[in-house]
Amino acid sequence: VDATYYFNDITYLQTICLPHFVPSFISDEYEKQLYLSMFSPLFQAQGIEINSVNITHAFPENPVWGIKLGRSFTSFDAAISYYNGYYLNAYPKTMQPVPGPSGMTLDLELGYPKRDIFGLEFQGDFPGIAGATLRGDIAYIIPQPWEAQGEYVLKDPYLKAAIGADYTTSFDLYLNVGYIWGFAFEEGTECSPYIFLNARQELKDSKLTPNYMGGISLRDKSMVNSIGVNYNFTDDFSINLSYLFMIGEEGSKFGQMKSAEGVYLMGEWSF
Repeated sequence: VDATYYFNDITYLQTICLPHFVPSFISDEYEKQLYLSMFSPLFQAQGIEINSVNITHAFPENPVWGIKLGRSFTSFDAAISYYNGYYLNAYPKTMQPVPGPSGMTLDLELGYPKRDIFGLEFQGDFPGIAGATLRGDIAYIIPQPWEAQGEYVLKDPYLKAAIGADYTTSFDLYLNVGYIWGFAFEEGTECSPYIFLNARQELKDSKLTPNYMGGISLRDKSMVNSIGVNYNFTDDFSINLSYLFMIGEEGSKFGQMKSAEGVYLMGEWSF
């Protein structure tokens, strides 16, 4: 349910309510393999060999809701918001190894911690640079304290932020630079700083558009890079060919994602 009330042409109040909580999708088999690889070494160190995982989910029963107050100013738009809901990804709640037909099975219950989020978002002209745009999202998150295996995985309030600027040069080179505190998969004390760059060169009288996307973790200096080219067959259909690769140690922020390296082909059709 989504409702918006406009006080005038420049100020609005928006409310959203989701009667039923919907978590992020993850396939059953992938989820089992994920937690098996995560907890098997832990129990193996205790002399317990885990061969399989039996997962149950404890879904929240309360609705999710949020409210946002936005206003347009002379050179930028801004809004403040509040979200009352839950983490979309599950966290371990209880776990117990039990004997199974083919060895030890880990009975694992997953839950979704509650969280309150106070947000600030803005977008407008970049001061001092004509034609440049500055945008940002800042969130102050208060998590439900969540303990697993005797340790808190969520406890204290924390910040996540994404601030970026984009600009197109006189020779049609589009640049977007962003600073991120807390990547998509990071929460709580895991949050760390990153810098990202997107570049796209429009070529005159050509259907080809070279592009580059790169990011670096300021904590361990690992990097993600994507070099590609976009070909516009028509105004409505295009394909993008890119090569994705990581730089960094195996356990680093991006180094642990090396399994995603490779050549990607993507088509886009607008209709």
